Amino acid sequence: MSLLHPALLFGLGFAAIPVLLHLLLRAKPKRLIFPALRLIKQSRRQNVRRMQLRHLWLLLLRMLVIALIAFGLTRPSLPAANYSLIWCEWITLLSVIGLGLGSYFGVMQWWKRLNWPRNQLLTRRTMLRGTIGAAVPLILLLSVGWPYARRVYAEMKDPAPKVADNLPVAAVFLFDNSPSMSYRQGNQTRLQSAQQIARDHLSRLSAGSRVAVTSSHETSSPPFSLDLQAARSRIDAVEIKASGLSLNDRLRTALLAQEKDRQRVTSEQVSVPEEKRQDQYLREIYLFTDLTRTAWRDETSSVLRDELAQQKVVSVYLIDVGETAPTNVGISSVKLSSESVPSGGTLKLNVGLSTVGHVKSEQTVEFFLSGRDGKLVKRGQESVAIDSGVERQLAFEIPQVEGPLQQGEFRIVGSDPLAIDDVGYFTVRTLPQLKVLIVAENASVAFYWQSAIDYVSSARITDFQSKFQPASQLRDADLKRFDVVFLINLNAPDETTWTRLHDYVEAGGGLGVFLGAASSVLSTKAGRDQIDPVSYNRKGAQRLLPAELKASVMNTKPQSMDLRNSQHLLLKRLENSGVLAELGAMEVHGFWKVEPSEPAVTVAKFDGIQAIPALIERRVGRGRVMLMTTSVNNEKWNDLVGSALSFVFADQLTQYLSQQSSIRSNFFVGDEVTLPLDRDQKLRKIVLRMPDFKQRTQEIPSDAKNLRLNDLTSIGSYQVDSAAGEVDYHGGFSLNLPASESDLRRLEPRDLDSLLGEGRYTVNRDPRSLERNIMTNRLGQEMYGFVVGLLVVVFALEQFTAAWFYRTDEA
Repeated sequence: MSLLHPALLFGLGFAAIPVLLHLLLRAKPKRLIFPALRLIKQSRRQNVRRMQLRHLWLLLLRMLVIALIAFGLTRPSLPAANYSLIWCEWITLLSVIGLGLGSYFGVMQWWKRLNWPRNQLLTRRTMLRGTIGAAVPLILLLSVGWPYARRVYAEMKDPAPKVADNLPVAAVFLFDNSPSMSYRQGNQTRLQSAQQIARDHLSRLSAGSRVAVTSSHETSSPPFSLDLQAARSRIDAVEIKASGLSLNDRLRTALLAQEKDRQRVTSEQVSVPEEKRQDQYLREIYLFTDLTRTAWRDETSSVLRDELAQQKVVSVYLIDVGETAPTNVGISSVKLSSESVPSGGTLKLNVGLSTVGHVKSEQTVEFFLSGRDGKLVKRGQESVAIDSGVERQLAFEIPQVEGPLQQGEFRIVGSDPLAIDDVGYFTVRTLPQLKVLIVAENASVAFYWQSAIDYVSSARITDFQSKFQPASQLRDADLKRFDVVFLINLNAPDETTWTRLHDYVEAGGGLGVFLGAASSVLSTKAGRDQIDPVSYNRKGAQRLLPAELKASVMNTKPQSMDLRNSQHLLLKRLENSGVLAELGAMEVHGFWKVEPSEPAVTVAKFDGIQAIPALIERRVGRGRVMLMTTSVNNEKWNDLVGSALSFVFADQLTQYLSQQSSIRSNFFVGDEVTLPLDRDQKLRKIVLRMPDFKQRTQEIPSDAKNLRLNDLTSIGSYQVDSAAGEVDYHGGFSLNLPASESDLRRLEPRDLDSLLGEGRYTVNRDPRSLERNIMTNRLGQEMYGFVVGLLVVVFALEQFTAAWFYRTDEA
């Protein structure tokens, strides 16, 4: 405990005045002549006992009144802790007082019914009051006071050291500038309200204070500066950013900055022994936030809580500028049926609407698409009835998608306090014509597979251009002209062929290998319709293929593919096309036993006891290789050949191997954006055009396989072009907010305790509460109000005792 005016403790000496007055001014006994001396003596003994008890209580109360007046004038303060009674302590307190009062009045009513003489009743009443008056405080001391003292002591046993109020401050002003801080209250966003409070508090800092200003989207440690005007400029410059680190990480960075600065300050005191060096600053962190859950991460809460517990010298103040009952309608998702569609194809989109609080029951979403001049043109709108807290989906469709790139957006009609999620963006690419080379020993072997690919192209599902090449001419083929190469039952490719195919795939090509002919190992005379496993198992071939061939097997009992629990992209595409279940039910009579290599991934297996691999993939450089251990040309091997299933399977496998359909064009803010580059990459520099009409250039390394773009913090649609038109390159993509950013649920006190530690922070809703909590943390808990309140209670009790307990007894 500390006292603001300790000299006034001498005033406690005035508590002796009631004792002196009691001794000097006590009433003198009067002599009365009365014959019944025995009755007088008995009455005198009873009155003396009653008056002694009464005078003692009154004396103690009057001494306590004077002591509390003197003690209160000293302005005592205690270390910061929760000095108020908690709910169980209140219940115990009221129960004991109620029990005491009930006992007193109950016993008095019982005694009155006994018709005792009045003197005897008054004497016993005085004794009852004294007994209950002593028992109740004793019980309260044991049942309330002792647990209360232990609880408060536990909170204040390791307080931060007391400091003077006029010491300079080393403060970190940390701003949550996530999208939810753009929520408008009146004419201000939450961020603007936070900036106003920060500027006001900055002007109140002591002379010599140093301030560091940072925000949640920054990654570096904030530097401290003595120039408070520069700090004010940095506060004003904070803007809403759509991506950033969690506040857990930024708080840890601020703590680390405080610790490093404290070590630097103490290390400069070279003339002072190390054990006597002291910090010259108060250490404080001010976090301006709306307390939305999405700005925090639960998985790192224990780390932050432990670090805060270790650094007691750093005070943490949360300035809550959030809305306790927010309302919002936002676009939570924009989902495309495919991010790449063939030219002239149809694109389907689903838009998700999320709501918070009480909003209009009907909402309208407008749909815009970029025209030939690049400007957005309204293409339609949809209305939907919504309920608070329930996400609704709206469906849109774009027929005959044309051009290499289409960008558009969805807008909610009207306005709400959080405007940043009222618009959703998308980008869709049209697939270029994919050139496919099909290689087999003769055209009849390639017939079924080439027919499936040609059908897909003629039906305008995907634009393919196929070409058949005999195996004998593969060595001379220009593989760079093709996006995908399929090898169907090749008899015995030589080392040169495998080397050329390896270089082709490594540069980004796609290779599909089908095994649908018997092994030549068991034949006395190998034919061109058989496969030589020795050729496939050579070193040059194994640099490329995902498995080593063992033997071909023809089963009398058909098997099927086990496609359960697979998360492979090809199978997901087949599932979206509605044929995965049919593919899994397909009967397979013949296949090859293979041994997958270490870098390969088994996509699907046959459901027999041995679980023979059916589809195996291997990544080589920038390209993909897919090996299928059953046939695509022989009806005796499986039911795939000649079925409608073969068309969808051929389409999806070709698209997957070409990697064109797997190119992403839609991302969330904070994702790393990756765009493909041509195999013979000649692009050296690009210009990135951003939604806020800014642009930046970026160099591309000569060995880069993909264009990687980072530090994109604005939502909207982007365009990428080659710098100075040196190469014909044009790309684009869109960034949207994650759905979680529309979630405005706030952290509860128990959540903050879990994140930061109970009693390790204060929450402040306005500048006045902030100043009050700062004074409490720096100087301790002010006890003046408590002492004055106790003084009023004791004084009232003294008056009650004097007026009621000591009223003149009726004759």
